[in-house]
Amino acid sequence: MIQSLLRAMELLEVLKKAEDTCSIAQLSEELSLPPSTVHRILKTLCSTMYVVKDEKSHEYRLGPALIPLGTSASKHIHLQSVAYDILKKISQETGEDTFLIIPVEYKGIVLERIDGKRTLKIVEEFGDELYLHFGAIRKAFLAFQSEEFINDYIRKVIEKEKTSLKVTPLELRETLKKIREEGVSTSSGDYAKGTVGIGAPIRNSLGEVIASVGIVVAKPKVFSEERVEKLKKIIIDAGKEISRGIGYF
Repeated sequence: MIQSLLRAMELLEVLKKAEDTCSIAQLSEELSLPPSTVHRILKTLCSTMYVVKDEKSHEYRLGPALIPLGTSASKHIHLQSVAYDILKKISQETGEDTFLIIPVEYKGIVLERIDGKRTLKIVEEFGDELYLHFGAIRKAFLAFQSEEFINDYIRKVIEKEKTSLKVTPLELRETLKKIREEGVSTSSGDYAKGTVGIGAPIRNSLGEVIASVGIVVAKPKVFSEERVEKLKKIIIDAGKEISRGIGYF
């Protein structure tokens, strides 16, 4: 029974990734299953409208019954609740403060903060807002926005010098390009002297970057590159784990 359920789930995944309809032969080859087994699974899924059959081509695609399922699931999946345990785990593992940031127009707001053993009380609290080029965690969000959004941000925030953190449009573009290439953002003392920030993007089920997760560390006199690389990996993995938790695969 469980094996049949797993096969049905695998079949739905194949149909989800397909650009068009699929024949039984295609599904059989993709799943490495006999055509008779594939046909039996399809018959069950069609009876519930999870899959529909094109009567002209005799091929199959995902059905309308999956739409309310997805909608219902999305209503019960909340970014903050998914992120909380992951942030807490990072703080316990590293001893540092972790943050979940969401955008509000051209600023990023702290949605969640978990204190570590070496907490920095001077750094942001829940609800604090700063422009998106302040700190690694916010830049991890900004870097993955559309070219149109970044152009507007540069025109309305950077060029109008609305903030105390001065950066040229070219410098910002180069920084954001590096973040996209590496998948992680780092900064040093952007708004709190003696601190290092590391941030990574969080994606929704459509692959859109909707938030960012990160860590802020008090920079000691000796802060090795090895330590930085270890923290970067932890934060990248956290971003991926949260993204999976809200439906990104």
